Amino acid sequence: MTDGDWVESKDQDPSGSVRLIQLADIGDGHFVDRSTRYMNPRTVDRLGCTLLKPGDLLVARMPEPLGRACLFPDVGQPAVTVVDIMIWRADPVEAGADPRWLMYAINSPEVRQRIHAQSGGSTRVRISGGKLKRLEIPVPPLAEQERISEKVGQLLAGTRRAQSELAPIPALIARYKSALMRKAFSGELTADLRRDGSSVDGLPAEWELRALGDISEIQGGIQVGKRRTREQALVEVPYLRVANVQRGWLALNDVRTIQVTPAERDRLLLRKGDILMNEGGDRDKLGRGWVWDEQIPQCIHQNHVFRIRMRPGIVPPEFVSHFANEHGQRYFFDEGTQTTNLASISKRKVAALPVPVPPLDEALEIVRRLEAALAWLDGVSADHGRATEFLAPLEAAILSKALRGGLVPQDDTDEPAAVRLNRIKTKTEGRPVEGRARSSRATRLGEAEVKVDKTVEQVLTEASDWISAQAALQLCGHGDNARTEDIEQFYAQLRELDLMGKLEVKTVTDGDGNKIEDQLRLKAA
Repeated sequence: MTDGDWVESKDQDPSGSVRLIQLADIGDGHFVDRSTRYMNPRTVDRLGCTLLKPGDLLVARMPEPLGRACLFPDVGQPAVTVVDIMIWRADPVEAGADPRWLMYAINSPEVRQRIHAQSGGSTRVRISGGKLKRLEIPVPPLAEQERISEKVGQLLAGTRRAQSELAPIPALIARYKSALMRKAFSGELTADLRRDGSSVDGLPAEWELRALGDISEIQGGIQVGKRRTREQALVEVPYLRVANVQRGWLALNDVRTIQVTPAERDRLLLRKGDILMNEGGDRDKLGRGWVWDEQIPQCIHQNHVFRIRMRPGIVPPEFVSHFANEHGQRYFFDEGTQTTNLASISKRKVAALPVPVPPLDEALEIVRRLEAALAWLDGVSADHGRATEFLAPLEAAILSKALRGGLVPQDDTDEPAAVRLNRIKTKTEGRPVEGRARSSRATRLGEAEVKVDKTVEQVLTEASDWISAQAALQLCGHGDNARTEDIEQFYAQLRELDLMGKLEVKTVTDGDGNKIEDQLRLKAA
């Protein structure tokens, strides 16, 4: 096991031929292949980077999730990885574990919980390489590991196939709903009700296009925080905010109250069938809304929410609200105004919204057909959600059962894991581990061994002038192949000095403005 490499931005080269694997590439049991970072071979050699091999197990030491592991595939070019990824490589002579089994074990809920328990960091949670190396897991015989890997692979292939088949369903539901709305407000949904198939300007001949203000009364709401005089008699009532008015539904789990005068309450009181429509908020929220059904008594609305009360005998409020939510979005987006933090649309612009108006009987039938189809779509969406939520616990249960030894039968003829691991330990004692050598905390000088272990402040004090960050790291006792814990401690000390106002940092660049290194020194007292 070894950490990835400490690679800074200055070490990267967009035209390089060596791939730099990032945390974003490490999936939970699969290689994501997302990043596009590269290095040139000269820099890789200079830094002594570990070249990855297909089959290496990569473990992410940072979220999300922390401790996720995957096998490195053949990416078609040389590759190295960053310091926050741990590399586990099977011994080339006699492997102590099957890499696939180890990946499944690390990704199991039990091991993942232990990794979280060992993690630290207030802003960026991570597990140190040392703690990850010391993590203990139950090891079955190698032959059983291989049987477990085959079984887990078969079972997870089924869950991944289900995931891929479920993934397109939300987009299909959205397309179906959009097509349904288009047919509803063009007359196509109820074409069977009309004998005359003629149309005018894209609408059935019996329909007309009218401004929303002509077929309804539009009312603004109460201003929150309005100043009152002590003499005013006030009553406390619930009121609806932009957050309560969603597209096609009302979120009433968090309804606040406000003190208003009795006259304001009576003027703004919501009635069954009123349409609520957002006046302000984010630009994509303008005009969204739904129909009030008197869920809360004595309820009013704030000034960022319009109340639209339909004139009787024209079209039902649900017809207008469905239309505004689907086809009115572009109108509200185009006609709204934007300030630095808030978008809004005026009452005049809302009143001008053109609404297709069919005969009342046909409008009622359109709403009935729409809501039947939408209820079916909601059922499909709920089924999809339940099926999707079931897959993650199913995968976790498979991995847990595999770790406990309950997924495949044991075989008494398998060589016990302890025998194999002890034999490997005996064979490899004294044999150098493949990969780059790790420098010790001691530096050999002639025949004497000198312990070097200074704080960053001591090193900068002794330097008394500008010194490169890399040189400071080495003078603190950490060589080119320093451990992750050493590097983290080094930068933690730098941050502390910076917060104390003691540190100066300058960037050294070449003639083209490319960064060469950062240099450090203590500020003059």
